[in-house]
Amino acid sequence: MKIKGVTRVIPLPFGVAVVGDTVEATRTGRNALKVAWNTSEAKAAPFDSEKAKADYAQKGSDPNVEAKEWYNVGDAAKALAGAAKTIEAAYWSEHTYHAQMEPMNAVAQVSEDGQSAEIWVGTQVQPLAAAVVASVLKTTPDKIKINLQLLGGGFGRRIWPDAPVQAAVIANIVKKPVKLILTREDDIAAARPRPMTHHVLKAGLDDKGNLTGWHHRIVAENVDSVAAPPRFQATGGKDLIGWRGMEQEFYTIPNIRAEGVREQRGMRVHAWRGIGAGYNKFVSESFVDEIAAARGVDPLAMRLELTKNHPRASAVIKAVAEMADWKRKRPGRALGLAFADYHDTLTAGIAEISIDRATGKIKVHNYWIAADPGLVIHPENALAQIESAVIYGLSGALSEELTIKDGAVQQSNFGDYHVLRMSDVPQIHARIITTNNPPTGMGEIGLPCVAPAIGNAVFQLTGKRLRHLPMSSARVKTALA
Repeated sequence: MKIKGVTRVIPLPFGVAVVGDTVEATRTGRNALKVAWNTSEAKAAPFDSEKAKADYAQKGSDPNVEAKEWYNVGDAAKALAGAAKTIEAAYWSEHTYHAQMEPMNAVAQVSEDGQSAEIWVGTQVQPLAAAVVASVLKTTPDKIKINLQLLGGGFGRRIWPDAPVQAAVIANIVKKPVKLILTREDDIAAARPRPMTHHVLKAGLDDKGNLTGWHHRIVAENVDSVAAPPRFQATGGKDLIGWRGMEQEFYTIPNIRAEGVREQRGMRVHAWRGIGAGYNKFVSESFVDEIAAARGVDPLAMRLELTKNHPRASAVIKAVAEMADWKRKRPGRALGLAFADYHDTLTAGIAEISIDRATGKIKVHNYWIAADPGLVIHPENALAQIESAVIYGLSGALSEELTIKDGAVQQSNFGDYHVLRMSDVPQIHARIITTNNPPTGMGEIGLPCVAPAIGNAVFQLTGKRLRHLPMSSARVKTALA
């Protein structure tokens, strides 16, 4: 309150608001603020993401732990028990922050009686913003006017309306319009991250080397339980956001089971661009390459064999292989391939990489992607969406990682939360295969193949398998040691 321009400091259930006349005054006041947080009513010990890994791993391998079915074909347990050969691997992915270029912000003006409000905000879901603001003000959504602004980057972070709700609460207290702007540090501290995940996969081969059984278990906090509680209850505890991508609808495998084990650690996990397909396709497509290596089969031939009953899937795989000239050797470099389906759109990607063995840094030189989204309404926008999602996927695959200690995010800004720099963006070669099928999703389809394509290329170059996202320089150096 000693700082010129600061007019009020308000303790609230969700934090402390510093109110003032200018951005400069409130920022200076916020930096001078000293807060003692009361965690006495916490239901569990503060979360530590590194220490929790032992529990995740135990649940990944425990046959008696409760696991909810996500996708099932045939009898995977029987097929694996009777297999001539089995292959097993465990994978990890870390929490990731949305890193949207605008920290969360909103403007709110609340009526004198507190029963109506006008909001200016960039949001991914206007009706949700209106409904949640109305519930906090104890009024009805028709009394809330949302003026939609440019998003400032969303990627899932601007689904839940933290900023307009908080701005409305503060505006209702001070009885003036309020413009709320989080600092980058507070934005990261208040992250709604993609969950940390652990995966155990098993595959069974018959005596002729055919893939006859597949089992995929994920251990993670459930996004739907936080982001969509009514749906989470209605599905009996299935995580439609977090488990997406474990299904194998376009690979002809006679016996498949995908299942999820729920962790409850108190993190506000949320949708992150590509949702569950981001880590689930990294895991499953890396594992397909592991199976191909065990069989002594080319990864391209393996995928064409698995998709032989699905011509559209085979078509995108063949297209990207042609684009990248798959068979051509590159001295000091290698190619990796991946396939994914997402929201009924089919895609395949190939990454060309090299590695600085002194630093462990992966350099992606070229990335080729083919996608079949059915009928394309706006080709230029479709290409922009693909390229954007590829870049987002590259960043998540190579460097983005949140760590949690004593219940708090340890990173604070882009100095220690590393996002892809422009100098690290490869040449992106995209091809859209238009068909007369109904138009399907484009906004996230560029992401799921990126990480597995890079990881598979690393294996082709070094013989070392990376099973942990992000594939940071430190993890690469450890793998190569």
